[in-house]
Amino acid sequence: MKLYHNPLSPNARRALLTAKHAGVALEEVVLDFMKGDHKKPDYLALNPNGMIPTLQDGDFVLSESRVIAQYIASKKPESKLLPTDERLRFDVQRWSTWDAAHFSPPIGNITFEKLLKPMMGAGQTDDAVVAESLTKFGRFAPVLDAHLGKSGGWLVGGNLTVADFIVGSSLTYAGPISLPLDEYKNVKSWLGRLRELPAWTQTEPKPGG
Repeated sequence: MKLYHNPLSPNARRALLTAKHAGVALEEVVLDFMKGDHKKPDYLALNPNGMIPTLQDGDFVLSESRVIAQYIASKKPESKLLPTDERLRFDVQRWSTWDAAHFSPPIGNITFEKLLKPMMGAGQTDDAVVAESLTKFGRFAPVLDAHLGKSGGWLVGGNLTVADFIVGSSLTYAGPISLPLDEYKNVKSWLGRLRELPAWTQTEPKPGG
């Protein structure tokens, strides 16, 4: 399988985390955003959205990071990252959709304004966007915190699953962007457990590297 990605992307990290933890071999193709690799015709033929990551498994091409992570997990059932129980699988889907719709977008906005803009020389941080995004984060972070407080410390079924990688990747830059996690003790503990995994360390982005 071939993964087109950029190592700084939290979206790409969902796929990389899953593959590293499950022991699934990937051929990595790194796209340089500054050179517009993601907008070149060959890549757009694979992913017309011009976004990353994209997974190519033979003649099967898959986009959307949360689905890619689940597909990779399905290749190694013994990893138990993707539950075999039908209800638990739908619960993985629930948290995947929740992350995409509610949790990840405001974090992404803050990351762009406070980290990526300065890195790319794309202008001043828009404080109004940051403030609005923090308000949205403050709406949904308690949902995650409350769930983790009663779920056995992991999102689905009391065990580590791909759902934890999917949602956890949204917090990749929580430190550099000073995301206010101190009031969410269950989220902080859960993120600490993720950070102890070798796969987390192996996929840690290095913005200055």
